[in-house]
Amino acid sequence: METRIEILSPEKIDDELLNQIRVWADEVLKKVELKSQPPYLCITVWKTMEKFRTFSMREKEMLGVVTGEETDFLATHDAWRGYPRIHVCQERLKGIPSAILQGVIHHEIGHALKHGSLEFYTFRFSGILQEVGRASGLDLPLLQQCVYLFSIAIKDQEVVKWLSQIGLSFNQIALLNHLISDTEEEKTTWEFIQDSPALRKIAFSTFLKTLLPIEAMIAIGIEDAKTLKDQWNEAYGWLFEKEREGLSLFSQFIMNLEGKTFQERLEQAVLRLITDPYL
Repeated sequence: METRIEILSPEKIDDELLNQIRVWADEVLKKVELKSQPPYLCITVWKTMEKFRTFSMREKEMLGVVTGEETDFLATHDAWRGYPRIHVCQERLKGIPSAILQGVIHHEIGHALKHGSLEFYTFRFSGILQEVGRASGLDLPLLQQCVYLFSIAIKDQEVVKWLSQIGLSFNQIALLNHLISDTEEEKTTWEFIQDSPALRKIAFSTFLKTLLPIEAMIAIGIEDAKTLKDQWNEAYGWLFEKEREGLSLFSQFIMNLEGKTFQERLEQAVLRLITDPYL
């Protein structure tokens, strides 16, 4: 069954943008067998960040969702209501080059196809995970934050790898290059928290959001991925070399967990991060 895409716009949005989003979405869907497509996909295009944030807060309260502030991303995805949804904000995307916007939509459609069920947005906190977390200074709220951020990194790695395998790596490289072009905010945060063992783990989970996809592209031989890795190392040059090398080695460990379910991979990855003496 071909996916029925519904594009909603609670406020007046330029028809040109709405049409372009559908074109970019179809560029991904046409490469996927019909049996692998979800029956329904909802894309909501917001005009202002204020309206988007208000909706997001209300939706989380209604559904009991406890996660970070996703509206800071270029676009977001979820399956909180049992089907894949994508949210895009016209104001947030203002001034972003077309090639990067195309990469954003491809990326979010990839999530809808690969992570379009509630399984990928609900997290288990086993007894051993909580025990190891407490021993490392991660109480339950901090552990929840770490797991949530890590889930983003793993899902992004899976999507970027898959898009690269079906011939859509070019715009993912452009998107990743954009994401690592300014790490000043992360650097400032790092300077405040780097001496806290628990907060370091959470920060590393954030840094992996871009590094894991890059390492995945290198592993499958995508042209220009090694150059992008060099750019990542330069962008995060304020980390010690041993920390950057540790994250790279840790990424290799994560990619070797592909035979497990998402929840199993996520728990194993967080356990390894928490106990890794080099991070």
